[in-house]
Amino acid sequence: MKLKRHQQGHAAILFAMMIPVLFGIFALASDGARALQTKARIEDAAEVAVLAISAHNDTVQNENGNGAPSNYNNTLAQKYVNAYINDVDSVKEVKVYKRTCENITDCKEGIANGKPRFFEHEIEVTTTQKSWFPGQGVIVGMGETFDTYGDSRARKYQSEAVDVMFAADYSGSMLDGWSGSYNAKYVDLKNIIKDISEELQKFNELQKSDNNNTMGIVAYDEYANSEYAGGGSNFCYLMQQQGGYSYPSVSDTIRDIFVPKGKNNCTDYRYKGVFHEMTLTEDFDSFNRELSGFSPYGGTASYSGIIRGAQLLKEGTNTRRLLIILSDGEDGGPGHDSPNVKEFSNQLVDAGMCDKVREGLEEDKTPDDRDIKAQIVAIGFDYNANANQALKNCVGEDNLYKAENADEIKDKILELISEEVGHLK
Repeated sequence: MKLKRHQQGHAAILFAMMIPVLFGIFALASDGARALQTKARIEDAAEVAVLAISAHNDTVQNENGNGAPSNYNNTLAQKYVNAYINDVDSVKEVKVYKRTCENITDCKEGIANGKPRFFEHEIEVTTTQKSWFPGQGVIVGMGETFDTYGDSRARKYQSEAVDVMFAADYSGSMLDGWSGSYNAKYVDLKNIIKDISEELQKFNELQKSDNNNTMGIVAYDEYANSEYAGGGSNFCYLMQQQGGYSYPSVSDTIRDIFVPKGKNNCTDYRYKGVFHEMTLTEDFDSFNRELSGFSPYGGTASYSGIIRGAQLLKEGTNTRRLLIILSDGEDGGPGHDSPNVKEFSNQLVDAGMCDKVREGLEEDKTPDDRDIKAQIVAIGFDYNANANQALKNCVGEDNLYKAENADEIKDKILELISEEVGHLK
């Protein structure tokens, strides 16, 4: 009987000693389950948010190429997190990163092996919750609060072949240097276009299909040196405005945007710029050899490049058409009709020139009867393109970019070419 009572005392002590352990296991199981549930919700929210951010393709980056949060990205990510997670005390931190190919090891390795370039976005989310069972003394718990982390990534590849037409500013100011490098702006422009062509060529070689990327250029100052209709490969400085340069007609110019201009529209323009248009081609080596001899001069009339660029881009047969305006300033300059250039350019945009261009580029079908999607974008060389209201109204605020250096311009163009959004686990 004494032995039984003695054993009962030991059992009671053992049970008392186990209570903190058992309670700790219960506490960890309860708060741990909450943490796992929160992590699953964070990753669901991050997955949806990173795909949306990748599709929007914000351009904000820091100096070493790793993505830095932008106001748009932060706001969008926060909205998704709040929608998916409503039982946490606070969202401690949301980080949005954007990385170019040069900052992604497997992208660089892939390019070396002939694979296509891609860009990557990543979202990291950390939340804070109060513990139900924080634990005290010998009782194990999660502490007063605990953090939960989750992330997701998305990559953006080029999905289908694209026809790219550059409307490139070759006015005299492109002879100047800029903060983006030690080169004159037009020299960097040639190098950028050469780099773009190399990436397009890699895609052409990889996909091995009949639908290859193509590229063309309309270099312009106040006019583009273009082939005139019926001229049999004869070029001249060709007016795209109807009514002449003294009394140009806005309505007639927009009406005839996609009508190739004839010899009557040739001018006696005799400035020292050396350039000419080049139609869409996939022979990028020949393209770059010709481009290497271009040099700028004169004033600026962006509508000359936009209108003629649209005419040549309309000859493309791919499902995507991209018209890229590259310029270092507003219209105007030292040309003989420069006082009217800026005003006429603004009038054309206000009257719907760019809408007419987009509609005309998208009204066609591919040879195999697929729809065509067109986009017009503008990239400013070392100047605040947002201050150019006419250009902003033409392309839309979301399609207007300022670049501080040559790498930013190249990366932005490659991003525009890259269309497909893919999820990474």
